[in-house]
Amino acid sequence: MALNKAYQYGMTLLELLVAMTLMVVISALSYASLNGLIDAKTHTDKVAKAVRIELLTSQQLYKDIHGLINRKARDELGTISNAVVGKFTSIQFNRNGHANPLNQLRSDLQRIQWFVRDNVLYRRSLNMLDIGSFPQWNERKYLENVDSLNISYTNSVDQESRFWPVENNQMSLKFIQFTIIMQDETVFKYLLAPKI
Repeated sequence: MALNKAYQYGMTLLELLVAMTLMVVISALSYASLNGLIDAKTHTDKVAKAVRIELLTSQQLYKDIHGLINRKARDELGTISNAVVGKFTSIQFNRNGHANPLNQLRSDLQRIQWFVRDNVLYRRSLNMLDIGSFPQWNERKYLENVDSLNISYTNSVDQESRFWPVENNQMSLKFIQFTIIMQDETVFKYLLAPKI
């Protein structure tokens, strides 16, 4: 005698609830880990941007100081000023052009300034040494959230000063030390030797 067995097709309500519960638990776990990855990426991007900006600043300072030339220039009033005029919080100097791929100097000379204004480190450049009546300065921001910029100047007999040139002193400039103190108390120090 043949028995008629009814086969069940589909899922019971209990099986459906268990499947949905597992799916919700897996979704919650994956959302938490994905959110953590997004936060980590955001933090990594922020740190990478800060490192890139600091590297760009250090490279530009290095190029500027190593391109420094000992040639006097005229200011806005026509008065002859020294090649390097430095204070404790800013510096202005003359520099030569960058070397091109053929290692030939370009003919453009520049007047450069580094200073802090409104907690931002700026670099200004003028594509001529003599400033003239209406100078066209190119200004660029480098670092934000700067608390202070401290510059010290060391002469050829290792005497340090907060100003350059030092009055009644004919010694040459040996080192310039830049100390950039950020608002988060990070400190960047650069000891650069001009090639003059």
